[in-house]
Amino acid sequence: MVATESEPHSPSGGLTVELTTETRPEPDLASPSGPLAGRGGLEKVPARAWRALAVASLGTVVVGWNSTATNIAFRDIADSFPASSATTVSWVASGYLIGTAAFLPLGGRLADRLGRRRIFLSGLALFAVSAILSALAPTVLILIAARGLQALAGGMVLPASLALVLPGFPESRRSSAIGLWSAAGPLSAAFAPGLSAWLLSVTDWRWVYAISTPIALVMFVAGLLILEELEPEPGHHRLDLLGAALGTAGIGLVVLAISQGSDWGYASPWTILAALEGVAALGGFLAMSLHHPEPLLNVRLFRLRGVWVANAANFFISFVSLPIWLVWPLYLGWVWDYSNQAVGLGLTAGPVCAGISTVLFSRLSDRIGPRPFIRLGPLFMMISVMWCFLRLDATPNYWAEFAPSLGLFGLGWGMCIPQLNSMAVAEVEQRFWGETNATFNTLRYAGAAVGTAGAIAILGSEDRPDLLEAFDRSFLFFAVSILISAVLVWIPVRARSSPDG
Repeated sequence: MVATESEPHSPSGGLTVELTTETRPEPDLASPSGPLAGRGGLEKVPARAWRALAVASLGTVVVGWNSTATNIAFRDIADSFPASSATTVSWVASGYLIGTAAFLPLGGRLADRLGRRRIFLSGLALFAVSAILSALAPTVLILIAARGLQALAGGMVLPASLALVLPGFPESRRSSAIGLWSAAGPLSAAFAPGLSAWLLSVTDWRWVYAISTPIALVMFVAGLLILEELEPEPGHHRLDLLGAALGTAGIGLVVLAISQGSDWGYASPWTILAALEGVAALGGFLAMSLHHPEPLLNVRLFRLRGVWVANAANFFISFVSLPIWLVWPLYLGWVWDYSNQAVGLGLTAGPVCAGISTVLFSRLSDRIGPRPFIRLGPLFMMISVMWCFLRLDATPNYWAEFAPSLGLFGLGWGMCIPQLNSMAVAEVEQRFWGETNATFNTLRYAGAAVGTAGAIAILGSEDRPDLLEAFDRSFLFFAVSILISAVLVWIPVRARSSPDG
């Protein structure tokens, strides 16, 4: 017996439309009856669906690029604003992650209500404008504000893009579609340090942001020509704008306490106050999500075991998957004294392995199911960061000590993250794809913001006498986060995969 909820006046209320006594098999991620089960014969995908996937994926590239491109340019940006402290300049990077995490639920809601194509194209147009504003910023505060506008644009692009693509793919091919889409943004984020280093070698940091404008405009035109609008869900209630404000404030205050605590002292009243206020704001956000008729975070989605397992594992992996692309460049520059160009070139092996891994294991997931890859991926990532902890020292030895860690991390990331995204989306009806994808990416960026703040707090400054020990502590921090994810992905998802489960 499966009892499902219905709130006829709220499209986000229940995951189905009526109470029923119908008996149906529960989804199984590893069997032919499950939503992500492997299939012997794969259905043909229309050419238009592949074109739509290309446009949507490339649209997310600008979002991913801007999440880590700042890492290499950080020192150059700080030099341009000598009156601003390093902690203030760090908000150019962490503020973008916080803003993207905060705006993603709103973007998912707007996409489902107003039209996914419309929100996707509006986000690309706003991204083009915000990139120019970032490039022209005369002060660091204006740069931070422009990056906040970029975050709003990213929060519109990401949830709408995947929801636009999936209806064109038959169910047996959706793991490949989600895998390729999932890879686009994070892989561009991983390639960003190398491309950013090249740009810095021929021009200045402002072009790191300006380059996003032509890319966003090209994708905007391509979207107009290729993407088709889907019928939006009717909305009966006002959006939860108070919840959006509380969620943004909560993430921002928690990150503030983590990042500034190293300067203020973690026992400082200011640090404690920021942390308490952040927790209270996040509590208010969850309360609004539970009681608002059309919440930004549909908590009912988490009654589906596959949804909450995928999102919990994703959250803890995200403590590492973006922040490590800040820690690795800093290690190469601060400890091994690599130039920007050498840092960028040295990081290339990781994204290459991740790209190959993503394509390979997404295809295999279509055939045999995702469960083996979801469980193996975190183990490879843990080996990668523990390799750094055990092997890296002050003596540069790239091929023997650094490259293996990059390759293992890319391999593990490509195995599990796209499959986790597939797990979350496949558990829900089509009308919830936008907000489900928004939730997954919200937690990814929120985890990245917390992980980045934690890594910066652990590392401190380049001139500290115990620099190597500080890097070791950051790698242990990453290892613990991935260990939590490695445990979570072993939770069985078959039993009662329903909203009431």
